[in-house]
Amino acid sequence: MLNSLLNIGKTSLQATQAWINVTGNNIANADTDGYSRQYIDQRDNYAVNYRPGEMGMGVNAQQVLRYYDSFLEQSYIRQNTNSARWGEQDKMMTSLETLFNESNRTGLSSTLNDYFKAWSDLGLYPDSTAHRESLLSYADNLSDMFSNTAEQIKKLQDDMSVSIKEGVDRINEISRAIADLNRQITANTVDGVNNPNSLLDERDQLVRELSELVDIQTIDNGKGNFTVQLSTGQPLVDGTTTYDMAYMQGITQNRLVPGSGYTGEVQFEGTDGFEYTLEILDGATAGDPKQFRVSLDGGKTWLKDEDGQELRIDITDADGDGVSDPVKVKNLTISFTDVKTLNAGDKFDIVPKEALYWIEPTRGPENVTPQVFLDGTDNGERVTGGKLAAYFNIRDDNCTRYLDELDATAKSLIWEVNRQHSQGAGLQNFDYLMGTESVGDITQPLGSWQSMLTFSDRLEAGSIQFHFYDKTTGDYTTSATLNFDPATDSLEDVRDKLNALTDADGNKLLTATIQDGKLNITSNNPNQQFAMGEDSSGLMAALGLNTFFSGNSAETLAVNQMLHMNTAWVASGQVNGDHEINVGDPITAQGIGALANKDVVISTVWKTVDNQTISEFYANLVSEVGSERRLSKTNSEYHDTLTQDIFSRSQSVSGVSLDEELTNLIKYQHSYTAAAKLITTADQMLQTLLGIKQ
Repeated sequence: MLNSLLNIGKTSLQATQAWINVTGNNIANADTDGYSRQYIDQRDNYAVNYRPGEMGMGVNAQQVLRYYDSFLEQSYIRQNTNSARWGEQDKMMTSLETLFNESNRTGLSSTLNDYFKAWSDLGLYPDSTAHRESLLSYADNLSDMFSNTAEQIKKLQDDMSVSIKEGVDRINEISRAIADLNRQITANTVDGVNNPNSLLDERDQLVRELSELVDIQTIDNGKGNFTVQLSTGQPLVDGTTTYDMAYMQGITQNRLVPGSGYTGEVQFEGTDGFEYTLEILDGATAGDPKQFRVSLDGGKTWLKDEDGQELRIDITDADGDGVSDPVKVKNLTISFTDVKTLNAGDKFDIVPKEALYWIEPTRGPENVTPQVFLDGTDNGERVTGGKLAAYFNIRDDNCTRYLDELDATAKSLIWEVNRQHSQGAGLQNFDYLMGTESVGDITQPLGSWQSMLTFSDRLEAGSIQFHFYDKTTGDYTTSATLNFDPATDSLEDVRDKLNALTDADGNKLLTATIQDGKLNITSNNPNQQFAMGEDSSGLMAALGLNTFFSGNSAETLAVNQMLHMNTAWVASGQVNGDHEINVGDPITAQGIGALANKDVVISTVWKTVDNQTISEFYANLVSEVGSERRLSKTNSEYHDTLTQDIFSRSQSVSGVSLDEELTNLIKYQHSYTAAAKLITTADQMLQTLLGIKQ
């Protein structure tokens, strides 16, 4: 019994010393990120049957474990990915909101108002060169404002691409590090004896960092049998095996109907933040060419035209080479090879950007790029959380939509101003006119998709008036009319019709040529100049002839260089019914100035409005940016609060409390003293027993 008493004291000393060591380690790591508070798995030692009954043989300090709640950890990982997404998204939205801030600086709205006012001022002084110069200055400021805003948005998109690449590289690094830790954890785990707490803490820290980048789930089957997968199910780490993520140029995918014999492919040029889904359709009636429709959200919704009808584009092959005539849809130029084998129902997915893929060795890359549908909801079959989701959403959804609406504002401004200016007259007639807008295919009808003319949808069947004047005296000599039908007339046809215009004596009036898809017109008689008259078709505005602006987007909008060459060509008036151009005529200047308060048609691929002015449409864009910034801020604060709450609950379990550890230290110090006293007592008892024999 005395021997047992000494053993009990010994095990008590050992266990208490272990507790003191663990407590000291807890205190030392109180401020160490990711450290989980440790404790001794302490158990009653074996017992022996003895009189007066079963006698315990002390205590056994089995192993060092950590305080850990798997439920709280899983909850934290899920919430942390939401917090990281919205926190990062709010930072980016703050930058975007600054670009559209109209309250504390001279913004695009005020610059647009100054521009229209300059036209109204010119209407008061239509013969003033100074007012023309002032107008051009305001117009240059306006074009700079449009282009600078567009460039800054694109710069932010480029920054997002850099952040995405860095994030993907870090995901792959973390995945490999977790797999390596799984290997070490398996090697260092001895069930019931040794638990590699520091390795487990390190793995948990990496998982938390990974959850900040992308939404993940974990499955822990013990030791190194630990799986990390995307919330959509694709594994990143499976034990010691890793799967890479890749940030790469998007892959075009064919999804053909069963039995389809299509052997070609869809071809495209250009880039866009949206993913395109094309679906082949039969023609409206038998014998009509096949058509295709377009979706920007995987087929959930289909694009519509300005009349609200589903957009359907004919698939034609004018030269019979088996490749369809290219058409431009939004930002992409699209064509199909082997058009004769296309089947109704065949679908094609185009990813015209650098995108996120999960790499599976046997099946190839799988697209997991975060995607926001046009109704504002996330695609749940893709990545939806973490900083990567924020970067992709800002780059592909927010920035792309804002650019599209900014472009729609610029295009409406260009068209409405040019539509009036192209029918106007300035202080000097023309020897020549150079078109600013290019036609993609000069053999296709200008009103067709295949012509790839930016304003082809605005063309109407009508006529264009040309008036001719003696270059020396300015006297009127003759007029000519060009009849135009956008459904049948190509740019080549327009050129030929212009070259066929003659006066009453059969003399050729104009020489028209095409250069790089642009139409140029020159007076055929060096002693004769011409002026533009009424154009009921919109052809001159669409081709950029006698226009004020050139370009077709916010980034390309600029003042027609011809006007900078000669301010007298700024059209303030027009040719009247007597074929006269009066110096004091302000009708065109007044008409353009009145656009400031005129409702116009403005459209993007997802909406068309016809009850707003250009300024009101842009003001709505500014409001949209502000509203989405408020949404990101609200979500950021909400999810951050939830994350901090779960973190606090987790810390209450695994975090180190110095007050508690100091209390434990005192307790174990007393326990150690008591154990030592027990050994001393046993020794005294033994000495007494030995003394009896003497």
